Amino acid sequence: MGRLRLTFLLLLLPLAAMGQTKKSEPLFEQAVEKSIVGQYEEAIALLHKALKVDPTYAEAWLLLGNQHLALEQYATARECYQHCLDLNPSSTRWVQEARDGIRTAEWRRQAVENPVPFRPVNLGPNVNTADDEYMPALTADYRTLVFTRRVPRRASTRRDLPQEEDFYISLYDTMELDWGPAERMPEPLNSNANEGAQTLSHDGRIVIFTACGRNNEPTGCDLYMSVRQGKRWGQPRNLGAPVNSTYWESYPSLSIDGTTLYFASNRRGGYGGTDIWCCTLVEGRWSEPRNLGPAINTPGNETSPYIHFDDRTLYFSSDGHLGMGGADLYVAKRLNDSTWGEVKNLGYPINTPGDEASLIVAPDGRTALFASDRFGGYGQQDLYSFVMPAPTRPEAITFIDPVRQAENLLTLGDTVTLKNIFFHTASAELYETSLAELDRLAEALQRHPSLRLEVGGHTDAVGSDADNQLLSERRAKAVYDYLVMCGVSADRLTYRGYGESRPVADNDTPEGRAANRRTTLTPLK
Repeated sequence: MGRLRLTFLLLLLPLAAMGQTKKSEPLFEQAVEKSIVGQYEEAIALLHKALKVDPTYAEAWLLLGNQHLALEQYATARECYQHCLDLNPSSTRWVQEARDGIRTAEWRRQAVENPVPFRPVNLGPNVNTADDEYMPALTADYRTLVFTRRVPRRASTRRDLPQEEDFYISLYDTMELDWGPAERMPEPLNSNANEGAQTLSHDGRIVIFTACGRNNEPTGCDLYMSVRQGKRWGQPRNLGAPVNSTYWESYPSLSIDGTTLYFASNRRGGYGGTDIWCCTLVEGRWSEPRNLGPAINTPGNETSPYIHFDDRTLYFSSDGHLGMGGADLYVAKRLNDSTWGEVKNLGYPINTPGDEASLIVAPDGRTALFASDRFGGYGQQDLYSFVMPAPTRPEAITFIDPVRQAENLLTLGDTVTLKNIFFHTASAELYETSLAELDRLAEALQRHPSLRLEVGGHTDAVGSDADNQLLSERRAKAVYDYLVMCGVSADRLTYRGYGESRPVADNDTPEGRAANRRTTLTPLK
C-alpha cells in the first residue's frame, strides 16, 4: 500500500509542474510576440513573470537568454542559458540551443573586451553623396574604383520603384592622393533598370554584375558581363547556364587572372539558404559551378564573396558562423584548389550586432573598403576605408601586367605570356573576353612605335602534331589580324605557330594542358 501511494505521488509531481507551466504559457507567448518585433526589454519583463510562476520553465530561460544576448548583456545571457541546462530539459533542441547560446555569449564578450584596431575614414564628397553608395570594386593598380549608387529614377517607366541603382566610377588622383569626382558610367552598362553588386577584371576592362528581372527574363537575379573596347562598353550579356540558373545569383567576384568566378546563390545542392559557389573558365567557357563546401558554407546564409588579388584570401559575409549577430564579415585562406583553411571573424568593432557585408581589400593587403551607415556620413550609407588588422590581412601583391611587361621589353629573347586570351575549342575564333586584353596591347604598341613583336601560338599535346601545329598558327594569326585591325602597323608584327613543341607544364592534367594553351609575345629586332 505504501509503495502504491509513493508511485501515485511521483505521478502527481509532473502534473503539478505542468499545471504551473500552463499558467505561465500566456506570458511566454506574449514574450515571443514582443521578441519578434524587437521589443526585448518588454519580453524580458514578461519572461520574469512567467518564471516567477514556474522557475522550471526551461524554454522561458532559453528565450530569456536570447533577449539578453540581443541586448548585448552577455554575462546575464550566459547565466540564463546555464539555468536552462541545469533543468535538464527533455528537448535535445533546447539543450543544443542553450549550449550554442553559452558559446556565442562568451565569444561576443571576449570580442568586445578585446577589440581589433578600427578607424574608418570616409572616402569624402568626391565619392559619397546624400544618396546611398555601396558595393565597391577595384582594379589591380588601385587606380579605378567602381561602386553602386542608389539615385532617384531618371525615367518614369517604373513608378512603383522611385529609385534605381547605377554604376559610378572614380579615378585615383596620384597628385592629390585622393579619389577624384565620381561620374555615372555610360549606357549600355547602366540602364533604367537596377545594376549592382559588380566585380572588375584586374584592368577594369570587364565588369560582371547582378541584374534582376532584366529583359523580362523569368530567372530573377542573374549575372551579366560587359566588355569595354576602347572607350565603349559592350551590350551586357547574360552569362547563361551553367553560371546562372532558375534560382538567385548575385555578388560576383573575379580572380586576378580572370579565370575563376566566385558568387552567391541559393541554388539546389548547397548547405543552407545562400551559399558561395565558384566556377572556372575553360577554353573560354565557364565550368559547372562548384560549392565551396562546409568549411565556408553553413545552414545559414553566406553572401558577398570577395577573392583578393593574391588569389587565395577570401572575404565573405555570413550569419551562420560564430559572430556578433546578424551577418558578420569573415576571412578564409585557400589551401589548395578545393580546400579552405580556418574561417576567422574579422572581429569587433568591424563586426557589430547588425549586418555587415561587401568588403574588399586593396592590392597592398592593408587598405580595406566597405559601405556602412554607422558613422554619420554624407548620406545614409557611405563608402569608407580602414586599415585591415594584421591577423586578417591577405598577402600584399604587386601585380605584373603582361601588357605592361610587353611595353617594357628592350631585351631581346624575353617572352611574355598573355593571361586572358581564349579561343573556342579546336578553333582560332577569339572569345569576346579576349578582346579587352588585345585592345590594351594595341594601345601599348601605339604608345611605343619602335616596339616590334612576334605573336606566338602554343597548344597542348591533345591531337596530332600536324593538327596542333596548324591550330597554333591560325590562333597566332588571329591575334595578329586583330592587332592590325586596331591600327597597329603590320610591319611591326609577325606571327608563328609552335604547336605542342614548347610546353611549360605537363600534359597529363587539365591544369597543365590549360597552361600549355597560350599566346606569347617576343620582341624582335
